[in-house]
Amino acid sequence: MTTETISNFSISVEQLADPQNFSIQQLYHALETNPNSGILGDSNDLYRRRKSFGSNNNFSSSSITKKSFHKLTLEAFKDTTIILLLCCATLSLVIGIKSNGLQEGIFDVAIIFLPIFFVVNFSVTFRFFKARWISKKIMLRKNKVIRVLRHQQLQQIPTSELVVGDIVFLESGDEVPADGILIQGSSFKFDDGISNLPHERIHHVLFNRIKLVEGNCMCLVTAVGENTERIKLMKRVTHFQHDGHESKLHRSIDEMSSFLDKLCLSLSLIFLVVQVFRCLLWNKSWCCDKDRDPKGVKNTVEELMNEATKYMRRKRGSNGTSKVNGLMATLCILVFSLKDVLSLGIFIILLYASKDFKKSHQIIVHKLPSCANGALVTTLCLSKTPEFVLNFTTLADLWIGFEKIKNMSAVSGGAKDIAEEVLNTLREGICMNIIGGGIDEDALLIWAEKVLVGNIEDLHGSCTIVNHENRNPCKGLCGVLLKRNKEDGEFLHVHWKGEPKLVLSMCSHYFDINGTMQTLDEEKRGLFNRKIATDGVHGFGFAYKRVIRREEDRENYPVDTEEYGTIIAEDGLSFLGIVVIKNPYSTELRRTIEVCRKSGIEIKLMVEDDLNTARLMALNSGILRVEEDLQGSIIEATEFRRCPKEAQISMCHKIKVMANSYPADKLLLVRCLRKWGGHVAATGTSIRDLPSLKEADVGIFVGENCADLAKDDADITVVDSNLGTYAQILRSSYCCNWYSTFLPSLQTLFS
Repeated sequence: MTTETISNFSISVEQLADPQNFSIQQLYHALETNPNSGILGDSNDLYRRRKSFGSNNNFSSSSITKKSFHKLTLEAFKDTTIILLLCCATLSLVIGIKSNGLQEGIFDVAIIFLPIFFVVNFSVTFRFFKARWISKKIMLRKNKVIRVLRHQQLQQIPTSELVVGDIVFLESGDEVPADGILIQGSSFKFDDGISNLPHERIHHVLFNRIKLVEGNCMCLVTAVGENTERIKLMKRVTHFQHDGHESKLHRSIDEMSSFLDKLCLSLSLIFLVVQVFRCLLWNKSWCCDKDRDPKGVKNTVEELMNEATKYMRRKRGSNGTSKVNGLMATLCILVFSLKDVLSLGIFIILLYASKDFKKSHQIIVHKLPSCANGALVTTLCLSKTPEFVLNFTTLADLWIGFEKIKNMSAVSGGAKDIAEEVLNTLREGICMNIIGGGIDEDALLIWAEKVLVGNIEDLHGSCTIVNHENRNPCKGLCGVLLKRNKEDGEFLHVHWKGEPKLVLSMCSHYFDINGTMQTLDEEKRGLFNRKIATDGVHGFGFAYKRVIRREEDRENYPVDTEEYGTIIAEDGLSFLGIVVIKNPYSTELRRTIEVCRKSGIEIKLMVEDDLNTARLMALNSGILRVEEDLQGSIIEATEFRRCPKEAQISMCHKIKVMANSYPADKLLLVRCLRKWGGHVAATGTSIRDLPSLKEADVGIFVGENCADLAKDDADITVVDSNLGTYAQILRSSYCCNWYSTFLPSLQTLFS
C-alpha cells in the first residue's frame, strides 16, 4: 500500500497530547470514530492510524536490550577486577609449573580459575534470566486480550493491535491499555489515587496502566505505544540516568569497593611478578626449596602474631581496651571490606533498616539504598498529597447576624436558610472591594471565588466602580462605591470592609440570616463584639448601604466615565456579616515542615492548582514564609518550561512553589535540582508521578493505590499519607549514623 493512498487525519499526535483542549464531539470527528460503531477497522483504516499515530508495541517504561549469554559473558570478562584476577592466576600458573611441574601447576591454577568462572557466570546467568523474565512479563501484557468496538461489532483483540480512535470496553480488574478519554461509565472507580469519580464526569483523561477496580466504563484511545505520557517521560528518565547521574551512595560504595579490589589485587600481582622474576632469573633451587625461609620472614611473622596475641590478652584499663577495640575494629573493617564484602555488609545493614521501617512506620522499602540515601537528601519535592488538598469550605467561617453558618458547602449552591439578597450583597462586597496584598486578603478572595461566587470576572462585568477609598491600610479598612449595570443609575451601592469592630462602629443596623434589617443598639453591639472575638485569627467585617444618587453628581460625574466624584458614605451602614480566615492545615503538618526546614531540608511544592491557590497552600503550610515571598519563589510551570536549560538549572534552587505543573514539569524540576548539585527526594500519589519518583534520588510513593506499579519505579512506598511518617525517613538515625561515619571513615583511611 503506497502512502499516496493514505488520507491524513485532521488532528496530530502533538495535539492529542492534551485531549482536554477538545470537546468529545471534536475528538470523534477528528479521529473518525463514534461510540456507537467505533472505527471502520479494515486493513486500510488500521494502516492509516498506525502510520499517523503509531502502534501499541512499546510496553516497557525503559528500553531493554536483549543480549545473548555469550555476549554477556564477554562483557563480564572486560571488568578490571576480573582482568587482574586472571593476570594473577596466569602468573601463579607460571610459578606453579616452574616450581612443581606441569601437571601439579595446572591443577593448582585450575583451583584458582574455577571460582573466577563461577562468580562471573553466576552474575551473567542472573542478568540473563532476569532479562528473559522481564521480556516474558512484557509479552504477557502485549498479548492480553481487550474488547473494542469496530464497524459496529464488539471484537476481542490483543493489546498490541490497539490503535488511536478505538472505543475500548473496560471491566473491573482491567488495566487501561493506552492513554484515552473516559466517555461513558457507571459506578466506576480507578486506582490512580484521584478516583471514585462520579459517572456524570465523562471527559476525564485516563492513562496507561491505571486499573479499573470497580464498575465498568468505555474510553476513547488518544495515544498508544511510545506516544503515551508514561513512555515519553520514562524515556527522559532513562536518557538522563545513562548520562552517569548515579546516587551519591552508589558512587561511594562503588568507588570504595573498586579501590579495595584493585589495591588487594595489585599487591598480589606485584608479589607474583616478583616471584616469577625470582624463579626465572635467580637460582631455581630458591623456588623449589619449600623449607627455605629467606631472611627469616616466616619466623618474623610468627613472632609478631605471638606478641600481638599476648598484648590482646593483657588486662588493661578503659583507655587500653579502647585502643585494642579500635585496632580490632580497623582490622575487621579492612578484612571485611576486601573482595566485594563491603557491598555485602552494606546490604545486610540496609536490609535490617528496611525491616525496622516497615515494622515501626508502615514503610515498604523497594530499593534498599534508599534507606541510606534519605540521610543525604537536601531537597524534598512535594506533590499534592492528601494532606495538601484544600477544602475551601474550611478556609473561613462565615457569620450572618448572630448566627454562624455551619454548612458552608450549601452556601455555594445557594443555601435556602440564608437570604439570597444577603448572599449576593456579600459576594459583591468581597469581590468588588479588593485592595490586594497579604495572605489573608488572598485567602478571602480565593474563598469567595470557590465558595460564594462562580466567576469573579462575570461579577466585575456586572458592576462599575464609581469611587474607591483605602481609608486605613493597617486595619484593612477600605470602601467602594459602585453602580450595578442592570440598574438605571438612580441608586448607588456602598461597601466597606475591614476589621470587624471597626466596621461595626460605622453601622446603625444589621442584616439577620433571613435578610431582615434589624436595629443595632448598644446592647446588640456589645453582644456582637463578644460573639465575633477571633482570638488572634484574622477576620473581615462587611457593611453595606444603598444611596440615591444626587442630580448634581449625576450631571458632573456620569457613571460611564472614570471620574470619582461621589463621596462614599461612612455612617448609617448595615452590617452584613463577618468572614474569619482560618489556616486549613493541621498543626502537625506545619510542625513537620518546620522541623524539616531546621534539619536543612529545602521543601518545594509542585501542584496542578493555579498560582494564587498554590501560593496560599505554601504560605499556610509553612513551605513559603512571608519574607520569602519574592520574585522567583513562586513560578508558573509554563514559565519555567520556556527558560533555557542553563537558566532552569541556575534558578531551580530558588523556586519554592511551582503552580499549574504537569508530570513533565515535575520531572524537569527534579532533574534540574539534581544537576544543580542537590540530593533530591520526591513524593507522588498517582501513576503519573512515577517518572519523577524514578528520576529522584529517593522516590516516595504515598498511599496504597497503584502499589504494584509503584514498586518498579519508586524507592519507598508509604501507606500512611501523613507527611511526618515519610519525613521520618529523611531524618532516620540509621541513615545518618551509618552513612555519615562508616563510608567517610573508610575513605579517609585509604586516602
